[in-house]
Amino acid sequence: MEKIPPEVILQPMENNKRKFYRHPIKVPIRLTQIKATVAAPSKSEDLSEGGLSFYWPDALPEGAHLELAIPVEKHLFRMEAHVAYSKRDNAMGLYKTGVCFKDPTSAFRAKLAEEIIKIRAYREKMETLRGQAFSEEEAAARWISRNAEAFAKLFG
Repeated sequence: MEKIPPEVILQPMENNKRKFYRHPIKVPIRLTQIKATVAAPSKSEDLSEGGLSFYWPDALPEGAHLELAIPVEKHLFRMEAHVAYSKRDNAMGLYKTGVCFKDPTSAFRAKLAEEIIKIRAYREKMETLRGQAFSEEEAAARWISRNAEAFAKLFG
């Protein structure tokens, strides 16, 4: 799995239609079209409170109902979403696909997965900087004390 920088990089809104800031996050995701029977892997590009984007080999129809899953170690964070757009990126030969989360629970699960990934990256960074072990519990406690208020505002 690629390392995700522990800091949140706020992206400026691309246009006035955007309701939420997007956070770059490159983690594996699993996608299942609800009418499909086989799940397929991909990798997310960015995440916002309202949805996420990823590259996919085929165009997905606007409005298609999807189930997404983000694996974080032994946990699988599942969420439901609808396709907002699927546009061909000629340089990559793939379709950049954006989805809107179906409900607040799905948005919360995606954000929680992102936070766990960031805590793990923070722990690894601190171990490297200190040159000694830094427990996941200590990393989580520090991360939460610094970021809990901002996280609560998103879902409070």
